[in-house]
Amino acid sequence: MKAIGFLTCSLTSIGTRDIEVIETTIDGRVVRFVDTPGFSDTTLSDTDVLQLIAEYLAAAYKKDMKLSGIIYLHPISNTRVTHHATKNLEMFRKLTGEANLKNVILATSMWDRVSPEEGQAREYELKNKFWKVLLAYDAKAIRYAGTPESARSIAQELMANKPFYVQIQQEMGRDNKALKDTAAGQQVMMELVKLKAEHQKELADMEAMLKSSAKENKKAVEALSEHYQERLLDLRKTLADERRMNEEAVKSLNERIAALESRGICAVM
Repeated sequence: MKAIGFLTCSLTSIGTRDIEVIETTIDGRVVRFVDTPGFSDTTLSDTDVLQLIAEYLAAAYKKDMKLSGIIYLHPISNTRVTHHATKNLEMFRKLTGEANLKNVILATSMWDRVSPEEGQAREYELKNKFWKVLLAYDAKAIRYAGTPESARSIAQELMANKPFYVQIQQEMGRDNKALKDTAAGQQVMMELVKLKAEHQKELADMEAMLKSSAKENKKAVEALSEHYQERLLDLRKTLADERRMNEEAVKSLNERIAALESRGICAVM
């Protein structure tokens, strides 16, 4: 009997810089939790995160390893849902595929950090605004208490599901699409184009300000110059991400699996 696999994603993923596979036993069955970095991570770009997840899932597809569920963690202690968080959700939907949203649990965590009234208000907003589309496709919203018993209960909710491939696995494995041509890849490419345009406009504006301030205020020029260098670095990172996404188009599945094996991940799939 094959092990049951769950993909776990999160809004924030402090400490998770790679795919991590955690194995346990629930109700006599071997269960593997595949923990991934979150999109909008503070140290990894969306391109980095998508490449990590795509490599793991593509290799899993080749080994006929399916998932039984997906757990998306959201800290209820977050005071507001930012643009990055909504972008994260959109990326999650594209990666998973609408047909698989019925196998998703949206788990709110860190309830001990808010009052019952605060938590209930934020949960209501999540369900009726930010998660409304996901719930309409039969995803389930559940409170995670942060205990082993609560984690086991969430897993048990998904264990009876029919194993499935997520959308990006079908696109890359079955349809042989390059990463940048998948729905999730196109979302990343679209964000990179927007970021590049924003960086270029900001740099052009700062160049004009530097020219006009050059003879008037040396301190302002120094501050602007420092800010300009920071934005220039951001542009270079965005261009590098765009270049890597295009390079992914010619990367073979065997190369992805070799990369995973070098990190010892395939051995526990």
